[in-house]
Amino acid sequence: MNTIITISRQTGSGGREIGKGLADAFNIPFYDRVLIAMASEKSGMNEQIVENLDEKAANRFLYAVPSGLPTLGQAAATGMYTMPLSDTVFLTEYEIIRKLAEKGPCVLVGRCSDYVLKDVENHVSIFLHADKDFRAARIAQREEIDIKEALNRIHRYDKERKRYHDYYAANTWGNAEFYDLTLNTGVIGIERAVGVISSYVTIREV
Repeated sequence: MNTIITISRQTGSGGREIGKGLADAFNIPFYDRVLIAMASEKSGMNEQIVENLDEKAANRFLYAVPSGLPTLGQAAATGMYTMPLSDTVFLTEYEIIRKLAEKGPCVLVGRCSDYVLKDVENHVSIFLHADKDFRAARIAQREEIDIKEALNRIHRYDKERKRYHDYYAANTWGNAEFYDLTLNTGVIGIERAVGVISSYVTIREV
């Protein structure tokens, strides 16, 4: 096994469960919410602040920003502008994701990891989606809320994820052209999705 798997996902489509299933199947590290703690430690920011800004785009209209997003080192060296905290979180997670990928095979969920690693040869990018009824039912059961509230969360979180991903990753969220494999988990189910992706990765490595 020599593949780095990144998972982008619609809210409630099973990204965390499928990612963990793949990591277990291939016996490789799994990174999802632990990236928040890692970013907090690296940046020195409070973990709750990092969590609140995680997968959130900055409001760039509030800042005087040069063309292009610098690395953390460049930003510190130039002092050209006051970086929005959301940019700081993104760039911190960017550097963490790159270093994790250098260490070897792993599964990464969200945080624009598909875009961050787009130039890595042994990288497979996955996008998970499903219809709203399937996703709402899963969220309602997991969070013990009614379907109406689950649908509201789907609308809100998907809007935030798309805005975040498109802001930092050039309008690619959910566009099949930019992924190696897209799956409708509402049709094939969570467990079979793990099997399909596992088979795909295995074929890629032959």
